Amino acid sequence: MTRLPFDPERVREPEKPVKGRREKVRYGEFEVGKALTVTQVSQLLKRVISDHSPSPLRVVGEVSNFSDRKHWYLSLKDDQNVISCVMWASAAKKAGFVPKHGQEVVAKGRLDYYGPQGRLQFYIDSLESVGAGALEIQFQKLCGELREAGYFAEERKKRLPDFVRHVAVVTSENGAAVADVIKTARQRYEGIKISVFDVRVQGAGAAPEIAEAVNALSEQHERLGLDAIILTRGGGSLEDLWAFNEREVADAVFGCVLPIVAAIGHETDTTIAELVADLRCSTPTQAAGRLVADASGEEQHLGQLRHRLGLAVKRMCDHARVRLNAVAGHPMFRRPEALVGLQRDRVGGLVMRLGRVMGERLHEGRERLNGIRQLLGGIEPVSRLELGRAKVAHLKERLAAAMSGRLEKGRVMLGAMEKQLGAVSPTRVLERGYTYTTTENGVVLRTVVQAKEEGEIRTHFVDGVLASRVEGKAKATGRKGKKASGRKGKSSGEGDVGTRKKSKPNGAGGKAESIAQPSLFE
Repeated sequence: MTRLPFDPERVREPEKPVKGRREKVRYGEFEVGKALTVTQVSQLLKRVISDHSPSPLRVVGEVSNFSDRKHWYLSLKDDQNVISCVMWASAAKKAGFVPKHGQEVVAKGRLDYYGPQGRLQFYIDSLESVGAGALEIQFQKLCGELREAGYFAEERKKRLPDFVRHVAVVTSENGAAVADVIKTARQRYEGIKISVFDVRVQGAGAAPEIAEAVNALSEQHERLGLDAIILTRGGGSLEDLWAFNEREVADAVFGCVLPIVAAIGHETDTTIAELVADLRCSTPTQAAGRLVADASGEEQHLGQLRHRLGLAVKRMCDHARVRLNAVAGHPMFRRPEALVGLQRDRVGGLVMRLGRVMGERLHEGRERLNGIRQLLGGIEPVSRLELGRAKVAHLKERLAAAMSGRLEKGRVMLGAMEKQLGAVSPTRVLERGYTYTTTENGVVLRTVVQAKEEGEIRTHFVDGVLASRVEGKAKATGRKGKKASGRKGKSSGEGDVGTRKKSKPNGAGGKAESIAQPSLFE
């Protein structure tokens, strides 16, 4: 059918909308010609985006503006555009890692329009890192933990036995790996005993079965007579091999008392169980070859050892024969009496030499002893004591002479001092006719004024004391020996003191009164 040619007359102008007429459009009813509200436009955008965007939608991009506020808020960008993203907390917990700024990820979710903020957002349901993925991140995280705990340390890994007689294979009995192990082990050594422990090697529940089998073999190895364990399975994806990356399997391998050889997946695959095992092999065949000794090779090795042992025994016998012949030809066994005589002469010479040396040493000792005795004679205690006694006696004599001289000198000095004191003694003054007068209390009277009337005074002579009573006082008329005027006896006025004296001479026929005589020079 061909299109008709253009006819301008057939073109009509569009009809003007009638005011108030409503038209039903695809995304709701709106009044024709009337402006829409913001909410209506927002709803329109939300419906258009929901109808025309695929769900779920996978988006790859670079993380930026990441914010962890219970829910994750971030942006995915490439070299030209940016999309705002939200990941609710329930989905973020299942991510297995926290995205970092600049990390390239694949986000799975849906597009939606958020009206309150006028934003088109991508709501993420799951998130994985590009290249590594969630499992790879989990793998690296567990590797770091086990490495710090020493699970991968070479010094803790056990040495494989030199000759294995019974080996346990932990794998799926339906897999190809067990057939490879059995075939290789039988080829190398027909007498090897192989026990297969069937476990699931992938999927849910595989890890607990593997760990339980390894733990049981470790506990029962003596009763079963096991020498080693091979942990193996065929190749597969990271998800298929994940059972061997679980922590419980790593703990079981780490705690096993038997040596474990692990061969899981292909040569390029690496699992945590292989890193913890005592030996890692790339294939099940290689694991059996490394663990089971080659019978033919061992037989050849035994032949070489047998030959070397025979040569060593023959060499030792020849050496012993030569030594025996040498000993048999020694003079000690051919003429023992000559050897004994030679030793006897040697002993005799040594005895003579010893006697001579002992005599010389004894003589030297005696001389030293005499010298020491003479030396000690001069310093023996008895001699030193006698010498000390002589010195003490000499010192005593000197001390006595010195004391006698000092005493005589003292006597002479004492006599001279006595003469000097005698010349100035109050007694000598009294002998020359002088007297002194005191009160009855012993106070010396120097003037008449000091005497109390009707008081008793005492006049001291060289040979005694006279007691008197003062009846009156008279003034002296002159100085130096002039007599006072008036009558002798009683005085009518002041002047000489008139006294009645009671004589108390010192000598025969009378009692002498002992009165302290004070110095005339007070």
